[in-house]
Amino acid sequence: MKNFILKDRQFSLLSKLILIGLWAFLSHLIDKEVILPSVRSTLVSLINIVKDPSFFSIILHSLIRSLFGFLFSLLLAISLGILSSVSKFIYSLLEPILNFLSSVPTMAIIILALIWLNNELVPMFVGFIMVFPILYQSVLKAIINIDRKIMEMASLYKVDRLSIIKDIYIPSIFINLSSVLTSALNINLKMVIAGEVLSQPKLGIGSNLQMEKMYLNTAGVFAWIIIILFISKVLGYMGSILKKLSKEEKWK
Repeated sequence: MKNFILKDRQFSLLSKLILIGLWAFLSHLIDKEVILPSVRSTLVSLINIVKDPSFFSIILHSLIRSLFGFLFSLLLAISLGILSSVSKFIYSLLEPILNFLSSVPTMAIIILALIWLNNELVPMFVGFIMVFPILYQSVLKAIINIDRKIMEMASLYKVDRLSIIKDIYIPSIFINLSSVLTSALNINLKMVIAGEVLSQPKLGIGSNLQMEKMYLNTAGVFAWIIIILFISKVLGYMGSILKKLSKEEKWK
């Protein structure tokens, strides 16, 4: 097993090195920084961005927007998921809304958000709208797939509704959510950044991406993409940790 994991990591590292080599070759071949910057110029831009006094503030503002949007989506998804599982009316009411949110283009949502909200709230709203259907469906699926025998036993022993939610629904929901947590966190971050690109809040990753684009600093754009990838990787590790925690005995 250890040999398999080691080989997998070696292949992953090799693929990354090949991509970097291909990037270096193509940038040298094209020889136009505005189209495809060199690895060196991208690293220089990356260092300059990180050294900027406002760097951590920029990252923090984007992460806070992402976190608030995600937490609101999560709380609403759990609440409405539980209500939908016990009320056919609420389930039927939410179905066309979810179909609409799943079908409408992201850009249309961002444009509407720009009309309705101020620049600071637009990214959070966009992140919330794009992640809520994923979390809601996951919550609903978790409740529907609860073993009927457990529910029958709870009914037989006249377990109160609050205990059923606390001891049966919630653990099942968290275990099911853990499987989509990493992807939901990353989607939310991407949508928040996309919202920032257009809404242009004072501090944000998306605002800086747009600024680099306006000055035709493609190396700067690449540098911010690397930063976003790093943040996504960290979120992935956090999601993995939460997934392991959800499988511990206390959630069973």
